[in-house]
Amino acid sequence: MTDNPGAEGRPQEPARSQGAAALPPRLAEGVELIGESAGSGYKEPPALARRGDGQVIQLTRLLYLVAKASDGERDEAAIAELVSEEFGKGVSADNVRTLVDKLRPLGVLAAADGSSPKLEKPDPLLALKFRKAIIPERMSMRVASLFKPLFFPPVVLAALVGLVVFDAWLFFNHGVAQAFRQSAETPAIVVPVMALVVLAAGWHEFGHAAGCAYGGARPGAMGAGIYLVYPAFYTDVTDSYRLGRAGRLRTDLAGVYFNCLFILAIAGLYAVTGWEALILIIVVSHIDAARQLLPFLRLDGYYIVADLTGVPDLFSRLKPILVSSLPWRKPDPKVKELKLWARIVVTVWVLLVIPLLLGQLLLLLLHAPRIFATAWTSLGEKTDALSKAFGEGDFVGVASGAFQSVILVLPLIGITLTFLRLGGRGGRRLWRATEGKPVGRLAAGVGMAAIVGGLAYTWLPNGDYEPIRKGEKGTLTEGIAAVAQAPSGRPSLVSAQRAADEGRLEVPPGERAPVTTVPGTTTTVRDDQPTPQSTTVPARGSTTVAPSTTEPRSTTTTARPTTTVRPTTTTAE
Repeated sequence: MTDNPGAEGRPQEPARSQGAAALPPRLAEGVELIGESAGSGYKEPPALARRGDGQVIQLTRLLYLVAKASDGERDEAAIAELVSEEFGKGVSADNVRTLVDKLRPLGVLAAADGSSPKLEKPDPLLALKFRKAIIPERMSMRVASLFKPLFFPPVVLAALVGLVVFDAWLFFNHGVAQAFRQSAETPAIVVPVMALVVLAAGWHEFGHAAGCAYGGARPGAMGAGIYLVYPAFYTDVTDSYRLGRAGRLRTDLAGVYFNCLFILAIAGLYAVTGWEALILIIVVSHIDAARQLLPFLRLDGYYIVADLTGVPDLFSRLKPILVSSLPWRKPDPKVKELKLWARIVVTVWVLLVIPLLLGQLLLLLLHAPRIFATAWTSLGEKTDALSKAFGEGDFVGVASGAFQSVILVLPLIGITLTFLRLGGRGGRRLWRATEGKPVGRLAAGVGMAAIVGGLAYTWLPNGDYEPIRKGEKGTLTEGIAAVAQAPSGRPSLVSAQRAADEGRLEVPPGERAPVTTVPGTTTTVRDDQPTPQSTTVPARGSTTVAPSTTEPRSTTTTARPTTTVRPTTTTAE
């Protein structure tokens, strides 16, 4: 939380009665005015203000000047005189009064009676949920400062060269086969290997914090939560919005850079010990680093695209860009306000991410029963192995089995919560959108009933909930084919024997694939559109999904989740 220097030490004014005169406008407690957004993709770059709850707000220049002049002593007339001089155009006291009334609901200015407004954080699309801070902001800054020397250019260059040399040796000379063989033959090594993988995910987050601090911003708290369906770490680097484009990109890429440093450290450990299992950790770290760079979810790649274009609220522009692409619709103001090059880049991003997200959601919905069936079967095997290990006094086996069981259950919880959350949010938005429109509300109700009925049609158990078997590849082609089979009511619940009879699944000669019935696995099935005066940008933070299981900058300008978090950003006019 950032204190406003101008209000530091100032006691909060007692609430006035309704009949009392309004106090002169002043900043709400904890608000910090940052200034114009550097490297913005908007035709008119917005100014930034950070609220006491960490949310960053995007303001038009006029609103920012009014907020800047509101010191709790000047009245509307005095503010109007000062703003007119800085703005270059005449602004009246009535204009100021109107602008003040817009700034108060945003949490930038205190209420008319001097009290601080109750703030409600935005709930952006695909954000990190159920997060819990583990390392507080003050400690995060101290730890991040220790790693700032790792960003000195000679150190960065040496690390990148070292990584290229090591990877060339590993993948073109040594190879990784023995690492996988050793891990398969010695299950006990799973525990230390997974512990190091989780450690790598946490180290990734320290990278975001250190990159943020190196640029001169203050990293926030670090912790863990659930991103989509996976447990994830995060670092709040919302304050990086005060940095220029280069500083923000350094913050975005710092997590992957720390992955590189981790790989080099493990490589050094391998050189000393010769333990092949360490190579497996290096391979997993490479995969996780590559995944972090994908720009479609709120991972590092998303924030890289946002910072390259200078448009922090990409997900809030999905609908405006799609609607504006219709030839009979005028371009939405949220589209017209972008520079041409930024508009082109963001439009391409939208056209890629929409089908990808919808496709992933559809495949997840259709295949959820088999995912649960597979997890149920695997959980039973893990429980049996855990009981056996406990009876034999094999505490390494007990620890390994318990860890794997937890990791197995968490995604199932995440999938369920994701379905319930999306359904609840969609239902509420439809209800609000159709208020006072009985025909529209009836149509929406029929549509929702059709969706629920379709899911029930494909989900209801009929004795063929079959776990995913070894002969199935799970390719994208097979997933699309499953969608085409949805009208049959069995797009993904086909029994192994029936699939074999139809020639879609290989079963070894002489072996009939058993059919497993899993009881009790039946699954039940951006914020409101901003006013023309304000827009909420998703919170930003660095979110890292632990590769083994698998911001926030805050947004009021943008919070970011490794899942890294930048605060949410709100734009006001």
